[in-house]
Formats: sequence, C-alpha cells, structure tokens
Amino acid sequence: MSAEIPNGHAEDQSLETETQLQTPGAGPSRLPAVEQGDEEQMDEEERDRVSFFKKQAEYLELEQSVNSSTELLSSLASYLSTFQNDLSAVSGQISDLQGRSSEIDSQLKGRKTILPPLNALLTDITLPPSLVLTLRDTLPSQNPEMWLSAITQLDSKLQLLSSRSSKVKAVQELAPIIEGLKLKALNVLPSFLLSLIKPLKSASKGLSTNLAVLQTSLLLKYQPFYQFLLRNSPKIAKQVERGYVTAARSYYETGFRRYARSLGTVKSRITEKQELVGSLNTSDAAQNLLNGQKHGGGEKEEDRLRFKDLDVEGEDAGVILGYMADEKDFKAPVEALFRSLALVLLDNASSEFTFIVRFFAKPSSSATAAPTGIRSPIETPVESSPNPSFVDLMSDTGRSTSTRQRKGVNEINENLKDAERIWHEVFDSSLEYTTTFFNSIISPGTSAGIPSVISLLTIIRLNDNLINCSDSRGCIPLITYLNSWKLNLWPVFRKEMDHHINSLKSLADDLEGKNLISSFGLGLKSLKDNHVRQIAKRYGEMFSRTVALSNAAEEVMIFSSMTRLRTELIRILTSQSNKIKSVPERHSFLSSIYEIIMHELVSGPGQTTHPKLQSELSYFRTREEEARRRIAA
Repeated sequence: MSAEIPNGHAEDQSLETETQLQTPGAGPSRLPAVEQGDEEQMDEEERDRVSFFKKQAEYLELEQSVNSSTELLSSLASYLSTFQNDLSAVSGQISDLQGRSSEIDSQLKGRKTILPPLNALLTDITLPPSLVLTLRDTLPSQNPEMWLSAITQLDSKLQLLSSRSSKVKAVQELAPIIEGLKLKALNVLPSFLLSLIKPLKSASKGLSTNLAVLQTSLLLKYQPFYQFLLRNSPKIAKQVERGYVTAARSYYETGFRRYARSLGTVKSRITEKQELVGSLNTSDAAQNLLNGQKHGGGEKEEDRLRFKDLDVEGEDAGVILGYMADEKDFKAPVEALFRSLALVLLDNASSEFTFIVRFFAKPSSSATAAPTGIRSPIETPVESSPNPSFVDLMSDTGRSTSTRQRKGVNEINENLKDAERIWHEVFDSSLEYTTTFFNSIISPGTSAGIPSVISLLTIIRLNDNLINCSDSRGCIPLITYLNSWKLNLWPVFRKEMDHHINSLKSLADDLEGKNLISSFGLGLKSLKDNHVRQIAKRYGEMFSRTVALSNAAEEVMIFSSMTRLRTELIRILTSQSNKIKSVPERHSFLSSIYEIIMHELVSGPGQTTHPKLQSELSYFRTREEEARRRIAA
C-alpha cells in the first residue's frame, strides 16, 4: 500500500496522457504552451505527491485510529446491547420486588389489624399466678386485701370470657380452670360476709356494735364480694342479703324499742295541761302559763318553738339520750321528745337506706369493672352508687343513646325498688315502736294529755323539716312514712283549734243568752274583767306564735281558724263592754283590751313584718284608735 500512488493523482496522470493522444493535429505554436502547462501541472502534482508521501505516516496513523474507533464503537454497541438486556432483567426484578413489597405491606397491615384483638384475647385468657394461688390456697379471712384484688380480677375475667366465643380453643382450655376458681369463691365468700355481721346478732354485743362503722369500714369495703355473688349466683347472694336483713332488723328493733320506752318514761312525767283560750281556770299553773313562766319543771312555751328546727342551739337542745330517763327528775316537753325520736329515726333510716342502695345494688349491665373507691354514706344514694347514674347515661346524644338512657333509668329504678324493699324488711318492725310513741302523743287517751295547739303546730313544722331533709338525702321510704305522720297531725290540730274556738263561742253565747241553759237563767251572765284580759292575752300570744310557725303553703287553713277565733273574741268583748253603762269607761275598757292584744302581738316571737301579723295589728289598732276617739268625745 505504501508503494501505490494515491488514486486521485493516478487518474489525473492518465487523463493528461489521454488528452495528448487525442490532439494529433495541433500546431507547433500551441505545443510549448501545452507542455509548459503540463509541466506546471506535473510539478504541482509532484509537490502534492511529495507532500502526501511526507504525511503518509499521519494518514496511516489516522487510518489506524479510525479502525480502532470503529472497533471501539462496535464493542460499545455490543456493551450497550448487553446493558440494555441486563437493564430489562433488572427492571423485571424490581417489578417483582415491588410486588413482594406490596404483599408484605398487606400482610403487615393484616397483622396490625389482628394484633389488638389478639393482645386482648391473650390478656383475657391469661390468669396471673398470684390470682390462682390466692383463690386456690387461701381463704378470705386469712388475707382479705389479696382476696379483694383477686375477686375483682376474677370477676373481670369471667365477664370478658363470657363475651368470647366458646369455639376459641384457648377459651375452651381455660374454662374449667376459671370455673373451678369461681366455685371456690362462691363457697367461701358467703361465710366471710356473714361473719362480718355476726356481732349484730350477739345478745351481749349487739347494740354495743357501731353499725355505721361496721357498714362503712367493713361491709362497703368488701362490697365487691357481694357483687361477685350477685352476678354469678343470685341465690347465694340472696342468702347473704337475708342474713344481713335479719341481723339489722334485730339491731334496729331492739334499739328503737328501748329508746321509745325511755322516751315514754319521760313523757309520763309531763304534768302540763292544755288551757283553752276561753278557759276560766285561774289555777296557779294556768296563771303561770299566761305569764309565760316555767311550769312543771319545763321551760317557757315561747322557747319551745325552737324545736321546730333540726339544728337547735343550747345545752338542752340535743337529742335526749336513753339513759336520761333513769334520772327521776329529768323532764322534757313533748316537742323535745318528738324531735329526739324523729332525729334518731331520720339519721338511722337515711343512713341505712344509703347503705342498702350502695351495697345491694345490682351490677349495671354497662359496667365491666368493679368500683375503685368507697365513698361516704352521707352522700345521696343515686350520686354515690357505684353504678352509672341516669344523669351520666343521659349526657350523650343520639338515637342509640336514648336506648341506653332508658335502660340506665330502668336499672336505677329497679335498684331503688329493691332498696326500698330491703329497707322495709329491716325497718318495718322498728317503725311500729316509733308509730306507737307518735300515737301516744296525738292520741293519749285523755284530752288532758293532748299537746297544745302551738305544740302540735311545732311538731308539724318539725315533721315538714324532716320530710325536706329526707328528700335531700334521698331516703324515699322514710318520706312516705313521715307523710303519714303529717296526715295524722293535721286533723288533730284542726280539732284542737275547734276546741279553742268553741270555748270562746260558748262564752259569747252565754253572755248573749243564746245557749239553751242561758234561756233558763242558769248560764253565765257576767264575766270578770280579769278573765277577759286573760282571754285577750292568750289570743295575742297564740296569734304571734302561730305566725312564728306559719308556712306560706298552709297560711289559709291556719289563719282561717284564727279569724274565727278573733270573731268570737270580739263578740265577748262587745258583750262584756256593753254591760258598762258609762260610755267613756266602756271604751276605756275596750282600749285597754286592744292594747293587751297588740302588746302580745308585737312582743311575741312572730316577726312584725309578717303580712298576717301586720294585718292583725292594723285591725286592732284601728279599733283601739276608735275607742280612744269615743273616750275623748
């Protein structure tokens, strides 16, 4: 290849020779020019040839570079083709990995979904060794605190497993074990609970046992035991209930029997005799009564109005204790005796009802765990019940919530009905003694032993306060019992008011000669002025005390009787004054009587701002001013 002439120059040389051969007829004048041109062309070609020869190495090197580049490009093309094939394979593998990743993600989500119920199942079917050992190897009396925790856990496990499907193998395997633990608890818990109330049945320690402390410190503390029995074996729980009812009934019955007997002993020492407004008795006792002095070892009748309140200040304002009856000189007014009995009944009955509601309440269907704490029995039963109250159940909204509301209210109503039933079983025998003492007050058998109108009204007001207090404490059955007292008190009060009215009416009829006896000249023809003043004083005192004991809801009934009493009093004053011939003396007498009445109205316990007292003062002030004008005339 190095000896060959480049293709371009060889072609030029052959073309030149061919041209020379094809011009045979050319003249001599033209030949030198052609030759000269050929020579120049040949020189140029020679130079080009020489130049090409000089650059032959470069051309060879360039050719080698081109050839190596071609080979390199071929190799690169082959590599790219291989890389493309490998990339396609990798892409396929990535697609496979993405598919496997999606599958793993779905499996992970599935396991996350299964994990909570699986954990819940494991938690439900797992029995702590301490729970099993406590229930299997010990008794409640040996370690009550551990049993309290164990029973709470066991009860929770039973409720949780009952909601599980029996098809679960783990639940099937656990069922015999937990059933055995339940039977063990059902066998030993009743005897333990009954042992707590055993002191109440003791003849020597019964009344010396503080039942309130026993209830709050022991029974309510171990109330989860009873809840466990009630939930798992109502029949056994009923045995515990009957045992408590029997012991508590005996406890209260003995206590109230003795206390009512002691109060009856004190009541028998009361020598107080009711004096009618129109009575003409001028005995020392009656005179002292008119003067507002103590009589029979008692206290001022005006001071006894304070017994209408539940909270009374003073040394002698506390509840009368049973042992005080042993003191022969101890005396107390009938209002104080009634108040003592009523307060003892209120405290014991409301405390017992609160305990019954809390201890014997049926487990709520919505509750899955036992209560975490013990509260004071002073609280309202519905609020302090361990089960959700209807207020809590009604806090949500929605249609489904309405169903829960009705269900919660029905549960509470059922619990209250059961509590009332148990309360009556405990307290009915004790209420017989309180009823007997109450009847001895309002129906003593003799008219001399019936309390005065003011005493009766004081008792009525106290009974109203007892009803309000019972309502605030939530003691429903006691409210019914106290209302029966109220219904029995009002007829007696009206009857005694009629006696006062009739006593004045009889005097007025005698003075006017309207009685049958007066028509034969045998009736009362005249009345001493001192007696009239006594009657006026009694009326003023009674009206003021009635105002002090008045209640807006019953004012019409009470003051209608006082109006009738005033009408008869005016008749007596008119008849008595008409017997005085001197007009100034007559009106002077009336003026003095009106002043006595107004003095008693103002100085009495009734508030002078009371509308009824203001009206009464205005009535007698007008008459007194009229009498003074006539005296001056």
